[in-house]
Amino acid sequence: MVDMSTARRVMVDNQIRTFDVTDREVLAAFDVVPRDAFVAPGDKAIAYADRVLSVGEGNARRAMLPPLILARLIQALQPVAGERALDVAGGLGYSAAILAAIGLDTTAVEADAGLTEGARAALVAAGAKVTMAAAQPGLSANAGANLPGEGFDIILINGATECEPKGFFPLLKENGRLGVLFSDGRSARALVYVKANGNVSPRRAFDAQAPVLPGFAKEAGFVF
Repeated sequence: MVDMSTARRVMVDNQIRTFDVTDREVLAAFDVVPRDAFVAPGDKAIAYADRVLSVGEGNARRAMLPPLILARLIQALQPVAGERALDVAGGLGYSAAILAAIGLDTTAVEADAGLTEGARAALVAAGAKVTMAAAQPGLSANAGANLPGEGFDIILINGATECEPKGFFPLLKENGRLGVLFSDGRSARALVYVKANGNVSPRRAFDAQAPVLPGFAKEAGFVF
């Protein structure tokens, strides 16, 4: 039987730290949040492996980012305890639980009602203080999410996009940061979009790739 506490410590030391993740709060969060509580039942034994794991089925299928990519993307967002964070398309809630463990006031949103309820149950069972928003079937790069309130300091999108996630820009506070993996078909990299003086612009954080999220694929152009 796999000792989950030991596996979690090995994940932090051998995967995350070696991928240039040095932020103490980020490392501490990954050291305490049980990833095995947020994976499919059949994947618990490999919950801490350096690989993409899937949750959900059919159109609701989500690919969990490998721990080292998720950790470095969160570090690139420079989170500060007390800030408001939005976790997008996080499957069963692992990434949202990490953000909450860092001390962020975290809201999570999913497109699928089944994943939303599954995430809510997993977060409660793990004792994570996360607000789970109602499912939003129209969640996409262009449409963003329909969430009332004062906006967010951090938005984390769990997966890749092939187009600029403009629908989420209005949800960013001034000086807010949005992290996502961007794929152009030839290469992929992690981008952090920063809102300054009302304008949002990206900066490259590091090279990484992940499956493109439903609703985040580039629309095919018309060909004669």
